[in-house]
Order: sequence, then C-alpha cells, then structure tokens
Amino acid sequence: MEDLPCVVGGHPSIQALTALVWKVAATPATVLISGESGTGKELVARAVHLCSPRAGRPLIPVNCAAIPAELLESELFGHARGAFTGAVAARAGMFQLADGGSIFLDEVGDTSPALQTKLLRVLQDGNVRPVG
Repeated sequence: MEDLPCVVGGHPSIQALTALVWKVAATPATVLISGESGTGKELVARAVHLCSPRAGRPLIPVNCAAIPAELLESELFGHARGAFTGAVAARAGMFQLADGGSIFLDEVGDTSPALQTKLLRVLQDGNVRPVG
C-alpha cells in the first residue's frame, strides 16, 4: 500500500489509518473524522483529500469555533445582496469556493443546532442556499 501524503509512521495504528484513508478517499462519501483537539484531524482530512479524485480542486478548512456564530452561516453558504445590513453585494460562501473540492469543518459540534440542521441538508442533498 502506498504511503499517505502528510502522514508518516510505521506503527500498526498508522498503517490501519493509511488503509482506511485510501479506502474512503476512493468514494464520494462524506467522512466524519473524530478525535480530541490536537490529534491530527485536519491532517487526516488533508490526506483523504489528496488521495481522492478531488485532489486537483481546493481543500477549504474551516474552524467553526473561530468564526462568530452570527457570521458563520454567511461564511459557509454565502449571501445574496441585501440579505443583511452590510451585504452590499452577493458573496460566495466556502462551500461554493470549494468548487468540487473538499471542505473540512473543524469543531462543527460547537455550532448552533439550527446551523447543524442546515449543514445536514447540504450533506444529504448537496444543495447550498445562500443567506437571503
């Protein structure tokens, strides 16, 4: 089996991770990567992206906990002109910017239940509706 980009190690757990990454990267499936802070979730997401057919497209990492809750929906989904005060022009969100690539949502559990419902809709249907 080929080594992963971004991940180095010979321990059996790294070898098992390598096999799993290659397996899921070959599919169009949405992937849930879980673990404590600092365990390398983004590194694994990058490896999945680089081993997938999406490798030539962007990988957009988003730390959901670092973006104020009132801005996060607009950042992820984009917005239409006039959707809220200060929205003087339409703006693409991170899902649109990924443009056939991958998006890594870190700390997604820290988002509101309402936003998690909207994210679930995107994961299920693949449809992104800008705010407004």
